[in-house]
Amino acid sequence: MMTRPHRIFSCLVALCLAAPALADDGQLYQDPADPNATFVRVVSPGETLAVVESRTFDNVKGGVTPYVMVTSNRVSVAVGDLESNADIAPASFYTFIVGAEGSIAMVKDEITNSPAKADLVFYNLSDLPTVDLFVPKANAIALEAIAPGTSRQVTLKAPLILDFEVRNGDATLAVLPEVEMRRRAGVTVVFSGTAGSYSAYSTENLYSN
Repeated sequence: MMTRPHRIFSCLVALCLAAPALADDGQLYQDPADPNATFVRVVSPGETLAVVESRTFDNVKGGVTPYVMVTSNRVSVAVGDLESNADIAPASFYTFIVGAEGSIAMVKDEITNSPAKADLVFYNLSDLPTVDLFVPKANAIALEAIAPGTSRQVTLKAPLILDFEVRNGDATLAVLPEVEMRRRAGVTVVFSGTAGSYSAYSTENLYSN
């Protein structure tokens, strides 16, 4: 019988401290000229075209656009046949997500861009009522009980390479091998699918020029 995995903060701390340094530990994020600027992106699995403010992205990989810097207090986005407008707070990070049922919603990302850590953000865009993000090497749950149409975050010491599994109970639904997390870069994991057909995609957090 499988034992209940330990929580992330009791197991991954030692793993992170013992992890070897990685080459090319560069950063993808730079401080904006305006300290009150907000960053906005779209996450929509299966879509390759999205618009954030005046920026059009027509070759979106994995349905995840780069973050776009916005200096106003309101933003508009479009993806597929969906459009949305929302008020935003300064110096924040937001993602517009398209769920399995076809609705679009804005969530706030708690991105830190720490010079010593990596942000890991997970989105459950499937029809499952709850999933966990599991780390086999540490026998630990990194993020637990993520509801559909929502996101969760955790910050890990970096640099670090880990395998991840998306689980529902003891069932493994998707595997993400050798995910590289770099200092002040961050990683996004998107889990999507319906009716028993599921997949996961990971990408470094990117920023539009």
